[in-house]
Amino acid sequence: MHPLASLAEVFSQVKDPRKPRGVRHPVQGILTLVFLGLLGRIREMEVLVRWAKANWDELREPLGFDRDQPPHATTISRTLARCDLSQFSSAFVAWVKQFAPEEPLTAAVDAKTSRQGKDESGHPVQLLTVMLHELKLVVAQWSVRGEKTNEPHVLLNHLEELRQRIPALSCFTGDAIYAQRPLAEAMDDENCDYLLQIKANQGDALEAMHCALGGAYERQPDAQTMEKRADLPIGVVCG
Repeated sequence: MHPLASLAEVFSQVKDPRKPRGVRHPVQGILTLVFLGLLGRIREMEVLVRWAKANWDELREPLGFDRDQPPHATTISRTLARCDLSQFSSAFVAWVKQFAPEEPLTAAVDAKTSRQGKDESGHPVQLLTVMLHELKLVVAQWSVRGEKTNEPHVLLNHLEELRQRIPALSCFTGDAIYAQRPLAEAMDDENCDYLLQIKANQGDALEAMHCALGGAYERQPDAQTMEKRADLPIGVVCG
């Protein structure tokens, strides 16, 4: 099967939000076209349509289109606005899993603030991102402000869901903000390992780490980097 056709087949799992009457282009084709455009850093629908027209002979059949011209930019925008983001995300992960290695996967978790995107209140959007180290690919994002909590609790809220979607995910890495007992206990319950920073201003956690690991065997790492970010010493907690 053509790789683009397999991608369109996965996106067919996304429910078409449009009324059947008057539909001219398949929803899976539209979603796949937008996805390919985003891979090429095309974010404007008018630009996407121009790119699609220039490559329509190669794109039309694999993406499931049967018309001589790609959908209009307005059609694409309106379809995207009505689609269920969670269904799109699940379909994308299902496609990624076809190419993921069978061995256990490790994910880096971190939150970043978008300067270009704003929520309904006009505040910058802060997204908690989960990226697979092995694939160098983001597989999940959630709004921190939208869930009215902090970064660790957003991950805690979605940890079980994430493990169900990607069963091979078995280890998490993160900075000091994620070194919290409830999250660590939840990772243990999910049979996940973790590698998290502990800073000097986290006195209780740092003391517990030294008590638990103070007599552990030490060896030089296979690789390391020295980068001065602050005067506070940094430790690591793992499970």
